[in-house]
Amino acid sequence: MLITCPVCESKARIATSKAMSKDTREAYCQCLNLNCGRAFTTLTTVNRIIEPTGAKPDPLLQPELCKGDVDQMDMFG
Repeated sequence: MLITCPVCESKARIATSKAMSKDTREAYCQCLNLNCGRAFTTLTTVNRIIEPTGAKPDPLLQPELCKGDVDQMDMFG
């Protein structure tokens, strides 16, 4: 995700973040422009689930989710 500085519109980096709730995260950012260097926060929130699914993974399509012991598959049941 590209974060831009709200002051100079240069690229910014996420230094750290913390969970505010199950669906929202606050990120602490810093502008990468040496002449600006502002620190600011952003909020990222889950807006909506586009395609809900409760189906078990298909071993042909997602073998990485299906290998290993049987208990791993039981968590989808």
